[in-house]
Amino acid sequence: MSERTVPIARRGQRGLVFLVILLGLVMLFSSMPAARAADPGTGTISTSGPSTSWQGHLYAAGATSLPDECPPAIDPVDALCDHFDLNIDLDPAFWLTHVGSVVITIQWASSDNDFDLYVYRQSDGAQVGSSASGGTTSEQVALQSPIPGPYEIRVVPFLVTASDYSGTASLFYLNTPPTPNPTLSSGGIAFGPHTIIDPQRTEGEPLNHIDKFGNIWETGPWGFSTAQGFVHRSTDGGDSFHIVSPEGLRPNPALAGGGDTDILTDDQGFAYFADLEGLGQVGVAVSNDAGNNWRENFVAAQEPLTDRQWLAIDNGATSGVSDNTVFLTYNQLTSGWQVTSSPGSTGSNDLTGGLVYQNAATTNVVTTDDRCGRLLFDPAKRMLYLPCNNGDHVDIWRAHVDAGQRTDLEFSSVQTPPSPGGLIGLGRLFSDVAADSAGNIYAVWVDINNNNVYLSASTDTGTTWTTPVQVNGDPANSNVMPWAVAGAPGILDIAFYGTDIRGDPNTFPSWLNNRVAATGIKWFVYFVQVQSATSGSPTIYQVKASEHPTDYGQICTGGLGCSVSGGDRTLADFFTLAIDHDGAARIVMNDLTNQHHGAALFALTQVAGPSAYGTTLKNKSPNPTNGVIDASGDAQVPHYAPLGAGSNQPALDLLSIKVSQPDLSHLTVTLKVKSLASLLPPTGADGVIWLTRWQFLSTGDDGEESYRIFYVGADSLAGQAPSYFAGTGTSASDLEVQGTGCVTNTPRNCKIVVYPEESPATGTINSATGTLTVTASLADLGSPIQGDTLFSVTALTFGYITGDPIMMDADATRAFDYLLGATTLPTNCPAGTTCKVTGGGYIYVDPQQDRGSFNIELTVDSSGRTRGKISYRDPAAALAFRTLRITSVRLDGNTATIKGTGSANGMETGFVVKVEDKAEPGVGQDTFSIQLETGYSKSGVLQGGNIQIH
Repeated sequence: MSERTVPIARRGQRGLVFLVILLGLVMLFSSMPAARAADPGTGTISTSGPSTSWQGHLYAAGATSLPDECPPAIDPVDALCDHFDLNIDLDPAFWLTHVGSVVITIQWASSDNDFDLYVYRQSDGAQVGSSASGGTTSEQVALQSPIPGPYEIRVVPFLVTASDYSGTASLFYLNTPPTPNPTLSSGGIAFGPHTIIDPQRTEGEPLNHIDKFGNIWETGPWGFSTAQGFVHRSTDGGDSFHIVSPEGLRPNPALAGGGDTDILTDDQGFAYFADLEGLGQVGVAVSNDAGNNWRENFVAAQEPLTDRQWLAIDNGATSGVSDNTVFLTYNQLTSGWQVTSSPGSTGSNDLTGGLVYQNAATTNVVTTDDRCGRLLFDPAKRMLYLPCNNGDHVDIWRAHVDAGQRTDLEFSSVQTPPSPGGLIGLGRLFSDVAADSAGNIYAVWVDINNNNVYLSASTDTGTTWTTPVQVNGDPANSNVMPWAVAGAPGILDIAFYGTDIRGDPNTFPSWLNNRVAATGIKWFVYFVQVQSATSGSPTIYQVKASEHPTDYGQICTGGLGCSVSGGDRTLADFFTLAIDHDGAARIVMNDLTNQHHGAALFALTQVAGPSAYGTTLKNKSPNPTNGVIDASGDAQVPHYAPLGAGSNQPALDLLSIKVSQPDLSHLTVTLKVKSLASLLPPTGADGVIWLTRWQFLSTGDDGEESYRIFYVGADSLAGQAPSYFAGTGTSASDLEVQGTGCVTNTPRNCKIVVYPEESPATGTINSATGTLTVTASLADLGSPIQGDTLFSVTALTFGYITGDPIMMDADATRAFDYLLGATTLPTNCPAGTTCKVTGGGYIYVDPQQDRGSFNIELTVDSSGRTRGKISYRDPAAALAFRTLRITSVRLDGNTATIKGTGSANGMETGFVVKVEDKAEPGVGQDTFSIQLETGYSKSGVLQGGNIQIH
C-alpha cells in the first residue's frame, strides 16, 4: 500500500512492525559468531595524528536501503548498519588559518557486495556527506574544512553477503588562511560552445598553434603505451578539425613515442612537430605541404634519456627562408636542460632544416632547474626565454639572438620577485612566460601554498619586474596549469583550470577511486585578460570559458610520479591558449566529465569582449536555437595523404543539421548532405555512418554526475539502405572491465570513444533532396526533460572498416547548444512533489527455495528527475545485477514499475523491475519481479524484507 494513502492508525502499526523486524534482525545477527561492530568503534584525527582506521562489521547478510533506517539509537549492536565515531580534534579556529579537507574512505573485497557511506555531524545531526555508488569496491566522502568535533560515520550494507569492510579517515591541510578572493568583472568577454576537435581519440595536454594563414594546428600525446601522438588541423576558422594523417596516427610513426608533443609553423607555412620517444629520445618531423607528407628524425636530441621538449621559431629579419631558425629544448635527464637549434626548412628536399639539431648555447647545459616551461622567442627584442620553477620564484633563462644566429647563445638567469604565497616549488605544473608585440615579457605561475595565479611583468627583458599581482578571483579559488599569451603592448591573456574548493588538488577525491566523491569538486576552464599589465594597477577580467565543468576531483600534478602513486593524471600537465588574427582567444582543452572520464578534445573560441589586440570582438556566429549550416565540398577521405587529400564524398558532405522535437517523447535530427544518390563508402571502407552527438547533465555508470555523451545515427553497409540507432555507451568498470563506449588499453584509461548501436531508432532518407532524418525516443537518450541543455550538438560523418574502432573522419559541422522544450517526464510522480521507492528482501527463485535478494533506493525529485539504484543477486544463477541508468519510474497506486539500463555480471542490459507495496509488514504480501534483456526473469512474493512506495 502506498504510504501517501496509509491511514494514521496504520502508520503507527508500521512503526511497531518495523521494531519487530528490527528485533528479529538483532537476534539474527547477534547469533552469528562472525558478526562484530567496527573495531575500534572510535578514532581521532588531528595535526599530530592525521589518519585513523578501523575494521568494519562482518555482515553475513545485509540489505538496508537508507541510513535513516539505522540511527545508532535504534541500532545499538550494528545489526542494520555499522557505526564509527570520528573525532576531528582541531582548534575551533583551525580553518581560519588553514585550508583542507577530511577524506573518509571505506573499501571491501568484491563489487558483488554494495556498502554505502554516510557522514553525520553529531553536534546537530546534519548529514554532511554521502557516497552510494554501487558496483564498486569503495566509497569515499571528502569534507571540505569540516567543523572540528565529533562525527558519526554510518556504513549501510545496501546488499551484502558474507563481507566486511575497512575504513580510514585522513586529514589533509595547507598552512594557508582561506583569504577571500576578489570578484572580478567579465568585461563582456564570452566564449562559444565547445567545439569537438576529435570525436574519438583522447589526448592529455593539448597544444595549439595558429599559422600565418589562420589555420589552427593542435597536437597532443596518446601515451607511451600507444607510441602515438596526434596532430589535428582546422582550415575553417576552428569550426571543425581533421586528423593530419591518412592512417589516423601520428605524423611520424615509430616504435616508441606517445610522450610530450609540440607543433609550430614558420613564416613559410612549414610545420615542425616534436614527440617524446618514451623518455629515450626526441623525435622530430617536418612537413612542407600542410601535413600531407612528413620527413622525420627519431634521434634529434644530443644525448639519449630526455624529457619534456619544447619548440620555438625565429622567423628571421626577412620574409625569406634562409634566416629562419628552429629552436628545440629538452631536459637531458642526466645533466640538465639543453637548447639546440636547426635551420628552418627550405623545402621538401631539405634533409637538415628542422630535422638535424646542434647545441645553440655556449654551454652544454643551460640550467639544471627541474621543471621548465615553454621555450619562447620574442621577435620584438630578439630574445629567447626559458622559464623554470625554482623555490619561491621563477628563473627566466634568457639569451639575445642576432639575426641568423643559431649557435653560441649566451644564456643568463634573471629571477622574478618571490611569489606572495611563498612557494612555487614544482608548482601546479609549468610556469609560463609570454611576450607582447613591444617585447614586454610576463611571467605567470601558480603558488602551491595558496593555489592562486600570479603575474609579474618586465619591460627590460627581465632585468626588473613588477610586484606580483594575483590575477584569479572567486570562484577560481584553487588553480592549476596556467598558460599565457600576450598581444598588443600591456595586454595579456591567461587560461587555467580552476575550482571553487580550496585545497591541494592532489588530495581531492580521485574519480578513479570514487566517482561520486570526485564530482563534489568541479573544475572549469577560466580565462583572464589583463590590461595595462606592465603597470602597478592593471585591469583584470575573468570568465568561465567552459560552459560546464571539465573535470571532477583530484588533479595529480606530480608528472610521471602520478602513475606510481595511483593519482589521476588524465589531464597530463597543461593545456594551451593561442590568439587568432582578430585577437580572439583560442583555447584547446580536455573535458573529462563524460561517462568515460576520457580526455576528450575540445576547442573554446572567444566570441565577444575585448581582444588581445585592443579591439572589441562581436559575435559573428551566435548560438542558433536548433541548427547550423555547413560549407560544401569539405568531406574528403582522407583529408591528408602523401598524394594529397582524397576525393570529396557527396553522401558524407554535410550542408546542415537541425534538431527538433516531433512530440513530447522523441527527438529528431535532420541532416542535409550534398547528395544521397549513392551510399557507396569511400575507397577502403566497408560502410558509412552519419552521427550526431551531444552531452548533457545526466548520470554516470556509478550513479555519479556526468555530462554524458549521447548520440543518434544512421549506418549504411556497402551502399545498402541505412539502419538507424541511438545510444550512449558505457564506461569501463571500476574492476577494469572494458565498457561498450570506449576502448581502453590500460585500466580505465579511455583511448578511443566508440558509438555502439544500442537502441533502434526510426529514420528516413530522401535521395532527391539529400535529406536524412533520425528519430529516437528520449528514453533511449538519457530521458532529458524540459530546460535541459544538449551541449556541443555536432553532426559528423565517417567511413568505417568493420571491426576497426577508429573511423575515417569525413565532415563535421560547427557545434551548437540545444535547449530542450516540453517533454514527457520519465515519471508520473506528481509535479512539485517527491516520490520514493525503497526496501529490500528476497524472493524464492526456484523450488529449492534459492533466494533472489534485492535492495531498492529510488527518489523522484520535484522536477521529475530520478536518482538512486537497485541491486539484485541470484547466487544460484551466478547473477549479480545493478542499475546503471534509470529512464522511467511509473507509479500506479501501490505498484511501481522501473525501467532502464543495468549491468549483469559486468555486461550492459536493459531491465524492468516491478514491485508492489501491499501490506505492512511486506513478508508474504509485497511482490518483486525483475526482467532482463538477457532473458533472465524472476518474480515472487517477498519471503523476507519489505517494500515501501511513499
